[in-house]
Amino acid sequence: MFNPDSRNLRITRGEATATGWRDLHQVDGEELGGQAPLGPITKIANFIHISDLHICDAQSPARAEHLDRYADPHHPLSELVKYVGTYRPQEILTTQTLEALVRSINSIVGGPVTQKKIDAVVITGDVTDNAQSNELSWYLSILDGGEVTPDSGDFTKWEGVASTDPAKYDPSYWNPEGTPEGCTPDYPRALYGFPKIPGLTDAVRKPFQAIGIKHQWLATHGNHDALLQGTVRPDEAISEFAQGEYRVSKLAPDTDLAEMFGNFTQVGPTSYPQTEGATFDQVTSDPRRKINERGDWSKLHTDCGHDHGLNQENRESGNKYWAKDLDSLRIISMDTVNEFGGWQGSIDRVQFEWIKSQLADPAPKYFLFLSHHPASTLFNLYSPEGEDSRVGEEELVAVLTADERVILWLAGHNHEHKIERIQNDSQRGFWHIQTASNIDWPQQGRIVEIFEESGKIGIATSVFDHQGEIVSDFNSLDLGSITSLAGISRALAGNDWQRRSGEFDLEKMAGESADRNRFLWL
Repeated sequence: MFNPDSRNLRITRGEATATGWRDLHQVDGEELGGQAPLGPITKIANFIHISDLHICDAQSPARAEHLDRYADPHHPLSELVKYVGTYRPQEILTTQTLEALVRSINSIVGGPVTQKKIDAVVITGDVTDNAQSNELSWYLSILDGGEVTPDSGDFTKWEGVASTDPAKYDPSYWNPEGTPEGCTPDYPRALYGFPKIPGLTDAVRKPFQAIGIKHQWLATHGNHDALLQGTVRPDEAISEFAQGEYRVSKLAPDTDLAEMFGNFTQVGPTSYPQTEGATFDQVTSDPRRKINERGDWSKLHTDCGHDHGLNQENRESGNKYWAKDLDSLRIISMDTVNEFGGWQGSIDRVQFEWIKSQLADPAPKYFLFLSHHPASTLFNLYSPEGEDSRVGEEELVAVLTADERVILWLAGHNHEHKIERIQNDSQRGFWHIQTASNIDWPQQGRIVEIFEESGKIGIATSVFDHQGEIVSDFNSLDLGSITSLAGISRALAGNDWQRRSGEFDLEKMAGESADRNRFLWL
C-alpha cells in the first residue's frame, strides 16, 4: 500500500529582488495527487525517465549564441523575437549537472509506490546540444562511468563567449569572472541580478571521474543529436566550421533579420545563419568538435559493449528506432527527428510501417512508447523533392489509440513537466507524459511506476531533483565540487532573464502539481 504521508523535499524559487533574481529554497514535497491504490498491486515495470541532457561544448565555433541577444528583454526587438534558446548562462555546466543527476538516480533503489526495483532508466533524446562528437563522448562517459574532460580547443584557457579579453568581451553574455578593465558590466549582472563567481570558467573545464548509472539505461534519439543547434541539417562545411578557429561574435550590420530567423525554424527547410560580413573572434581549432555523421549515434550506443536499446541492426543501418521486451511489456523507441531540418518532429514511412508491425505482434501484453518529441510537436512534415512523405501526429496517434495495449508514451523536447491523456473518438487511449530537462529549470527527473490493481492499470509518477547544492551565497562555494557546480547551474537556470514572464515563463516548465506527482489510471 502507498503511504500518503511519505513526502520528499523539493526546491522552489523564492521572492524576486529588485533585479528579478530569485534565490532557491527547499520546502516540503508534494503528495501524489489522484486516487491511490486501495488494495494490493502487482508491478508491471518501473522506470526512471530523464530527458534533454544537452551536454554542451560551450566553446564551439558552431554554436549560435549571437542570435540569442535579440530575445533579451532590454533589446528593442525582444517583443518580436520572443525567445531563441541558442544561449543559456548555465550551458557551461551541463556535464556537472548530469553527473549530479546520475548521483540522484543511483540513490533510487525502487519505486516509492510499488517498493520494487527500477528496471531501467529511459532517456528521451537531446543527449547533446550541438550534435558534436566530443559532446557525445562526454555524455557516454558520464552515463557509463569514466573520466570526463569537458574542455575543447586550448585546454589552458576559456574560449567561450564569457571572455575576459577586452577585445572579445561582449556585455550580452553573463561573465562570471567579472568585468574586464575598461569595459561596461555585462547585462545579466547589471540588469538581471546575476552573480560574480571568479574562477568558474576554469572550474567547469576540469576533469572529473564520473560514477556511471548503476541501472540499465536506454537511449532515444533527439533533434539536437542530429542537427546543428537542433535545427539545421549539417554538411561538411558546417562540420569544418565547428572544428575551425573562428567563431561569429556579431552579425553584419545589414543582416536581414527576418530572413535569418525565417531560415532557422521549427519546420524545414532550414539553413545556418549567413556569416558574410560578420565579425569573428579567433579560437583554437579542435577536430574533436566534428559534427556527428548519420550512423555515429547508433554506433556509439552499440560499440560501448552495453545494452542501451539499440542493436546490431541499428549499427549497420544507422536507424535509431528500436524495440525491447521487458517481461509482458514491449518498449518501442521511436526516432522522431526530421533529418532534413527543423526542430519539430515527424517519422518516416519505413519506421511507421515498422511500428505497425510491432503492434501486429500478439505477444506483448502492454506497449510503452518513447520518443523525443511529444505528440503535439509532430508537425514537421517537410521532406525534399524526391523523398517520401512523412508521418505526423494525426496519423501516428490514430494507430496507437486503436490498440488498447498501448498504455503510456514518454517524451521530452519541450523541457517541461506535463501529463495529458490522448484518446480517440471512442475514448480509447493512453497517458502521455513529458519530463523536464537537465539544462533548464527545474532540472529534474521522474520516476514512473506501472502496476496492476484488480485488473486495472495504474501509473504512479513522481519527480526528483539532482544532488546539486541549493546555492544562495556565491562567495563561499567550493568550485572543485561537482555538487556545488550543479547547484550553480540550477540557480542560473531558475533565473533565466528571458523567461521571467509571458508564454515562456519558467514556472510553466515546472508544470502544475498534477504534471509532476500523480496517480493515473487506465
